[in-house]
Amino acid sequence: MHAFFLLFATCLVSGTPSSAAAITTAANSTSVASASVAASSVNVTATATVASSAQASPTSAGVESRSLDDLYAAAVAEGGQLVVRAGGDTSNQQDTFIQAFQERFPKMNISIIVDLSKYHDGEIDRSLALTGKAGADVAHLQTYHDFVRWKSEGRLLNYKPAGWDQITSNIKDADGAFVGIAYYLFTNTYATAKTTAADAPKNFNDYLSSKWQNKIVSVYPNDDDGVLFLFYKIQQAHGWTAITNFISMGIDWVRGSVTPTTVLLSSAPQAVTFTTAAGFPNTTTGLVEQLPTSDPSGLSIWSQRAAIFNTAAHPNAAKLYMNWVLSVDYQTVLATGGWSVRNDVPPLAGLQPLASYGSLLDTRPFDQFMLNRPIVEQFRFQIEQLIGLPQGPSPISQPASAYKQVGIYQ
Repeated sequence: MHAFFLLFATCLVSGTPSSAAAITTAANSTSVASASVAASSVNVTATATVASSAQASPTSAGVESRSLDDLYAAAVAEGGQLVVRAGGDTSNQQDTFIQAFQERFPKMNISIIVDLSKYHDGEIDRSLALTGKAGADVAHLQTYHDFVRWKSEGRLLNYKPAGWDQITSNIKDADGAFVGIAYYLFTNTYATAKTTAADAPKNFNDYLSSKWQNKIVSVYPNDDDGVLFLFYKIQQAHGWTAITNFISMGIDWVRGSVTPTTVLLSSAPQAVTFTTAAGFPNTTTGLVEQLPTSDPSGLSIWSQRAAIFNTAAHPNAAKLYMNWVLSVDYQTVLATGGWSVRNDVPPLAGLQPLASYGSLLDTRPFDQFMLNRPIVEQFRFQIEQLIGLPQGPSPISQPASAYKQVGIYQ
């Protein structure tokens, strides 16, 4: 059975030591200096806010010491119900996760509402304004800035699940208001039926070669802040000419960060992308990821944050959920797609610990970008002027059948 990045919007499948080793080799050849330049080019003047969320306060909560079984008993005594809002690309994306959770905790009834993160935050804010309640016990979303804001508004429960000290400080709030539960990585991905590792693009300028004309699929950057950040990095590193040259390549623009994988695996001519996450799959899945070899501008990594709302109707169930997601057992499953957020869970064989990649795989530039909403919205509209509004149905309505080809829901 292929491993799956159960919780989240991207399509992550199991890897093998051989494929991961090839990726590691490419990563080792990446210039740390060039990665640092790219990271420093994300000048969005939000560092102070990121830093402030990592400073402990006198109200900092203690780390959970109860076992999962004890937390389970408390959740059942509370009523055995749990409501989660999850950022994702397909409505049934969480089905396998729900099954795994309920197999481990059979007396629990979990409801996971999947939608794009940018829609979830609006629903939550509307519910808070109308009722004073978030309408969910837990949320895990791409929209880092929302968690910072919700904390400042007193909307989040300060809570530190077991294993808190094993999670890097860059992705958790020091008071326990929110924490990263998984990493997302957008990088070079190609279809093995349509090109080879040697020929596939490894750095952004490679995509501008005439051999990739009409063979690139990309998520609309103005539809997903994770992809927008990629294009912002490219613009900062290479200028607007690089953006317009890329657009002239006859891009197949799609909605949803999983959608490029379905296009790559189809009979369509599109063979490459850098706007999806395949989780370092082995070649039998039909997809391969490669890290940049010299130019990190076409790569983006961030941590999906999760939090318990202080209006949670089922706080004990929410605590059970957070502890299970961050447990060694579950994080070991996630690490089969790359890296765990826990330092005591090793990455996929062939990969190095995330911190060893330095600024190439630093999550903080994305957080800084997300916090500077004027920059985000200005750049979104600049891109929109060039490629138009996102076209097509919401990816939420698309079937998951194609994703099963690469083992996502097996």
